[in-house]
This record gives sequence, C-alpha cells and structure tokens, in this order.
Amino acid sequence: MRLNLILFSMLIIFALTLVNAEHQYRNNYSQLDRENKLTFELRDEQTKLQIEESEKSGNDRINEIATKKLGMYAPKKLDKRILK
Repeated sequence: MRLNLILFSMLIIFALTLVNAEHQYRNNYSQLDRENKLTFELRDEQTKLQIEESEKSGNDRINEIATKKLGMYAPKKLDKRILK
C-alpha cells in the first residue's frame, strides 16, 4: 500500500514536471515567433532607410541643392585660373 502511494506521488510529480516543460516550450516558441517577426520588420525598415539614404545622397540631389539653395555653379573656362 505504501509503495503504491510513493509510486502514485512520483507519477503526479513527473506529470506536473512534463506539463511545466511543455508550457515553457510553448512560451519560448511563441516568443521566438514574435522575435522573428520583429527581425523581419526591422530588416524591412533598414532596407527602406538605405534606399532613402541613397536617394538623398545622390549626385543629382546634391547638385540641385548646390545650384538652387546655395547659388553655386560649375566654373566656366574664363573663371578658372592656374596659380604657380
């Protein structure tokens, strides 16, 4: 009788341990899924920012800002002087 009670107690303990391990596994898997989604979103945002950066640092945009906002222009042949 006592042996049955000990075995039954061990069975309950192992069952609770199994349930706890399964619960932790599901929580970790759920968190992994959330992190994977976040990683995908951050990579997408990084790609968008790289495209935006390349658009803003392009030669055409720099040339446009230099001529319109700063009043700069490419020197003509008469404007060039060689110093010795």
